[in-house]
Amino acid sequence: MRVALLFQPRIAASVAHAQRTQQRLTTRGLDAWCVSSWEITEQPADLAGANLVVTFGGDGTLLRAARAAAPHMATCIGVNYGRLGFLTEFTPDEFDSRLDEVLDSGYWIEERVLIDWTHHDANGVVASGLAAGDVVVGRGRMARVVEIEVRINGVVLTTYTSDGVIVATPTGTTGYVQAAGGPVLHPEVRDLVMTPLVPFLTPANSIVVGHEERVELTTYTTHEATLSIDGQTDQLLTSGDRVVCKASEHLARFARFRESDYFYATLAEKMRWRVPREMPRPIHGSG
Repeated sequence: MRVALLFQPRIAASVAHAQRTQQRLTTRGLDAWCVSSWEITEQPADLAGANLVVTFGGDGTLLRAARAAAPHMATCIGVNYGRLGFLTEFTPDEFDSRLDEVLDSGYWIEERVLIDWTHHDANGVVASGLAAGDVVVGRGRMARVVEIEVRINGVVLTTYTSDGVIVATPTGTTGYVQAAGGPVLHPEVRDLVMTPLVPFLTPANSIVVGHEERVELTTYTTHEATLSIDGQTDQLLTSGDRVVCKASEHLARFARFRESDYFYATLAEKMRWRVPREMPRPIHGSG
């Protein structure tokens, strides 16, 4: 069994926990290695042959792992050293106490859709890759709107005048999309969601896009624009550049120990949506 241990390099406790776990696994005769999650983003081929990828960080660290691991069909599990911990499975103490269950594959696998994205300029393909949460095409450093023409399967839908447009997986809908007023999709839905950011005199509603559809975003601006992947990597766009998004044939695989219907309860807890049906009322005096 090959196990990759990815740590968040800015969190000392995350680094130390990954190193301790490597020692425990090596003692058991397993092939385990420890590396920064930032490095694996640049060298995803290093995960070839890995059976399990354990991340020690927040949701962002787990998203990095999911992008890198998906082409190799490696299963990911997260130990939470972040703030929200929406995607991660264990607290640090829980992981240590349940390590035997993890190694014995005592989990079920949740599969989530990813986005295949490609950046085109006038000369052809500039870059391509996978996104686990969202692809955002938007304005650059200057706070001025950009125009983004949207085509679905080659057919013009609209041109947004806005701060940008998000194309998200169901995983991404609990983040940027939800914050922008868009819908939240169940993680095992295979469709994508497109949501404009602060649109001006153009459509403001989100659109759910079928998993076989191709979304093209063409940017027009007299200033700079950017392409952001999962809020972690970005590159500049020039006027006329196109970003093409579609559901990937690769799926992110997450190891889950919780109940299979965990999602809505976790959503309500993490988003603090739970409000008592009977709110306290002020007590009025008789006179």
